[in-house]
Amino acid sequence: MKLPRQLEPFAEDLQKTKEPSLIIDGRIQKTGPLESKFGGQPYWLKGEPYPTAQNGEPLRFLAQINFSEIESQLSEFPTVGILQFFVADDDIYGLNFDDMTIQDTFRVVYHETIETDQSKWMTNFPAVTDENYFPVEKECALTFKRSEEIMSANDYRFNALTNLNELLEKEDYDEYDDIMDQYYELASGQGAKIGGYPFFTQEDPRTYGDYPSYDMLLLQIDTDDDLDIMWGDGGVANFFISSDDLKRRDFSKVLYNWDCH
Repeated sequence: MKLPRQLEPFAEDLQKTKEPSLIIDGRIQKTGPLESKFGGQPYWLKGEPYPTAQNGEPLRFLAQINFSEIESQLSEFPTVGILQFFVADDDIYGLNFDDMTIQDTFRVVYHETIETDQSKWMTNFPAVTDENYFPVEKECALTFKRSEEIMSANDYRFNALTNLNELLEKEDYDEYDDIMDQYYELASGQGAKIGGYPFFTQEDPRTYGDYPSYDMLLLQIDTDDDLDIMWGDGGVANFFISSDDLKRRDFSKVLYNWDCH
């Protein structure tokens, strides 16, 4: 790993940030109800209320991860069950700028046990329209590959770890930008993944308020031209959870963010 010269004193500290992740590869194709996927139709039981916002509008299915399909498991994540993500089908895809943790216009649902009686599976899902240009246009089957990552360039902890805050305090923006451009080549955080470190086109929302407690990247879905996935103008969506809540399998407290250029 060739670090920018100014970051070489922090090489050991950066190595200590290394975390496992699951890189997600997608293929546009039809999927079954139990498969890991972006878009399409989710696994859902007929007797369960379908996710809606407080205004009664059905949320739109975004993604699901079937952990039993993943060979190289991540230690703190489930090893069985299906984790699902829903967002509002509006012009900002359910983003709440005032509080990104309120599960009204987005929802994260975990099915720890799966009903195998297919007659109990829901097949009549709420109709959707494309008037708001939903980020995931095509149904995609997913596969997972284990990887390891050091802290990404715009993770909220990066500047403090590497003392780059001193350059910002001195308003030495040219040197700061030069260092960041070089480091982005090593650790941008881009791509679809579970775990590891995030990517942002703007800044990490966890910099502010109570958000730093959301220290685990639960899911990231990046813009992908090959899969017809587009968040605004080439953006990215992230879902975060605290490591304690993840261990408890409590998905009621999740931070949802997306941004674009």
